[in-house]
Amino acid sequence: MKQNHLKHTKRHAGFTLVELLVVVAIIAVIGAGVAVTYRNLDDKAQTAMEISDCSILKKVISQWSAINDEKLPDGLDSLVAINGDLYSTMPADGLEGVNEPADTSMGVLGPLGYTLAVEQAPEVVLNNLYSAGLTHVYRHLTGADNENGNANDSTWEAGEIIYQPMGPGGPSIPMASGEVDTSRTLYALNGSTYQSSVTDAQEMANDEGPENPDEFDWETGYAAPDGNTYHSLSDFTQAKEEAQKLVDAPTTDRLAFIWSGSGATMSGAPAPMNMSNEIITNCGYAPNEIADPTADVDSEIDAGKKCYLVAFGLGRFASIYGAKSIRVDAPAYGKRLGQSTAYYNRYLVIVSVPLEAYSSMTGSVQLPAVVDVLTPQGYSVASLRDKYIADEERVKD
Repeated sequence: MKQNHLKHTKRHAGFTLVELLVVVAIIAVIGAGVAVTYRNLDDKAQTAMEISDCSILKKVISQWSAINDEKLPDGLDSLVAINGDLYSTMPADGLEGVNEPADTSMGVLGPLGYTLAVEQAPEVVLNNLYSAGLTHVYRHLTGADNENGNANDSTWEAGEIIYQPMGPGGPSIPMASGEVDTSRTLYALNGSTYQSSVTDAQEMANDEGPENPDEFDWETGYAAPDGNTYHSLSDFTQAKEEAQKLVDAPTTDRLAFIWSGSGATMSGAPAPMNMSNEIITNCGYAPNEIADPTADVDSEIDAGKKCYLVAFGLGRFASIYGAKSIRVDAPAYGKRLGQSTAYYNRYLVIVSVPLEAYSSMTGSVQLPAVVDVLTPQGYSVASLRDKYIADEERVKD
């Protein structure tokens, strides 16, 4: 009896090779399922983050406008390079109507390269934007004009700090800090409203002030050509310098537009990668309601067009971020094309601009307004939901 028991125990002291293989196979199947689930959860989490970022930015801009007389934040970043090209890494070969990419272009990735068109803005667009407070845009230097050699870095005058996203001892990322010299990147929107401002500024810049400033009664004040009364020579001198800056400022009238015929076309219709109609629809318009900036304004009004759609970047130099030069000012980094902190990652703002001149006297025409905020790849909240969240998840969301 004892011998039989020992034989029985010895025979079952370990697993057979077949049993081990079965266990390993089961673990592998479970592991594969977990990996797939984790990957899907990670993708959904990043998509949810992008949706949140776009929604928050849109709300922030709306709130800013609400407490600033429905104006637009000034100094929105531009999608147009110094040489007049659109920032895009999308190839233009073999596609009709696609803008050639900027000579160095890391600013905007994704389908926007097939969607936007850089055009000379109609006078009404420039004047309406100027009247709404958007008087300047930032056009970043490219190529030989930029000592850093790419479109992401403009004119750095700041000292450097080290950013360690994983804490002390982790990888270090150089980041700029302090003030930024934007003297070569800031452009005024060159419309007739701006030219009128330049004329007034020129008069102020040329004014000599009181004949004997040391003996002048500054307590009473000096009435300057700009309509202000100055009570010190230093304040008057500073105002003259600001007026001179306006006179000397470089100007631009080329902006990035979206309309039904913009971007890449095939056989007379938008190409498969052209998201112009989708973006227009997500902004709350029908494609046939958006004006073509290359067409006559009066004919577009007669055709019942509602507005122009103009695209700007929203990033490092945008005023709602306080014009601080940091690489990580945008809340999240787009994952669609593998962007990283090495790239200048700008969110995109779509602004609707009415076809008629804004009248501050009657208020009869709506002001330009931000109608959507897109990810750096050009996806809106609606398109992210449609493309990257399953139907059952979208219902829950």
